Amino acid sequence: MPKRDKFGLHLKVENLCIDVLTIAIDAALAQAIKKKILLYDLRVKVEMLKHLIRLMNELNIIEMKIYIFLEAQLQEISKMATGWIKYLDAEKGVA
Repeated sequence: MPKRDKFGLHLKVENLCIDVLTIAIDAALAQAIKKKILLYDLRVKVEMLKHLIRLMNELNIIEMKIYIFLEAQLQEISKMATGWIKYLDAEKGVA
């Protein structure tokens, strides 16, 4: 059995990545009232991914270089979602 599949983390990470992509697309196409809920869900999924990726690194399933790259990408997604939420809040306050 490959090391990446030993703990079932690889499949969980793959599924979460697909969920993150799906939620991001849903949020982009949703009405404003639903966007915020989807974005909070997106942030939760990204945090779960961060923890699983960190665990995979600690278990030496992925190399440090890959971990750093993935962590940076997840940080960027989280920042973008947070910025989107702040924009929606500001837009709601103006309206």
